[in-house]
Amino acid sequence: MKTNDFLRAAVAALALGPLAALSSGAAVVQTLGIGSAVTAVQFSADFSANTTLASPYSEGGLVFSHTGFADDNGGCGYAGEFCVDLGAGEKYSEAFDGNYFATAGQNAYLRISSGDTALTAIEFAADSGYASIHLLWETWLGGTRTGQGKVSLGASGVGGVVGLRDTAGFNEVRVYAFDSASDNSGYSAAAIDSVRGFAVPLPGTLALALGGLGLVAGLRRRESSAA
Repeated sequence: MKTNDFLRAAVAALALGPLAALSSGAAVVQTLGIGSAVTAVQFSADFSANTTLASPYSEGGLVFSHTGFADDNGGCGYAGEFCVDLGAGEKYSEAFDGNYFATAGQNAYLRISSGDTALTAIEFAADSGYASIHLLWETWLGGTRTGQGKVSLGASGVGGVVGLRDTAGFNEVRVYAFDSASDNSGYSAAAIDSVRGFAVPLPGTLALALGGLGLVAGLRRRESSAA
C-alpha cells in the first residue's frame, strides 16, 4: 500500500470513532506484575478522594461502579488506614496503598469504564474478601464481551497486580472475586486499587494522519512543479 493510501485508510478508520479504529482480530492477554501490561500511563486512579464510597466514581479519565453493595471494611470506609484502631501492617492488602474500591454481593462485580475511548492495556492491584484470592475478569467493547479469564493471587491481604492487553481494545473491564478457582458465579467480594490504563491510537493521531496527508500532497505538488 502506498504511503498516502495508508494514511487515507487510517483517517477513514479514525473517522468511524475510537472504538472502530482498532483491529478486531486480537485476543486478550493476561499478565501479572506492575508494568507487565502498561508501560506508558494515560489513565490512572487511586481512589484517595472517594471517602464516601461513591458509585459511580470518576477519576483519571475512568469511571468506576459496582453491582453489589459497598464493602465498608467494618465501618472504616474503603481505606483501612482511616481506622484509628488499626496498627502497623493491619491494612486491607499489601498490594494496596491507602483508599481502594470494593464490593460484595451475589455475582457482584467491579466495573471499570473508559467511555468512548478503547483501552489497549490496563493494570490494577486486586484482592478479595475471601481468605484466598480467586478472580474472574471480563473485557467488553461496545456492549460485547471480548475476553474472560481467571487468576488466583494467593492469600487475601497480600494481593497482586493483574494486567490485561488487547490491541483490538476494550472500554469496560469487570472484576469478580469468588470463593474458589472453579467458581464462575456465586457470592463475590472483589477489591481493586492503583488502576493504570493505556489507549491506542493516542490523542492527536487523527491530526498527525491529516498532517501526513498534507505533507504527501505538498511533496507531490513540488515534484509536479519540478517536472
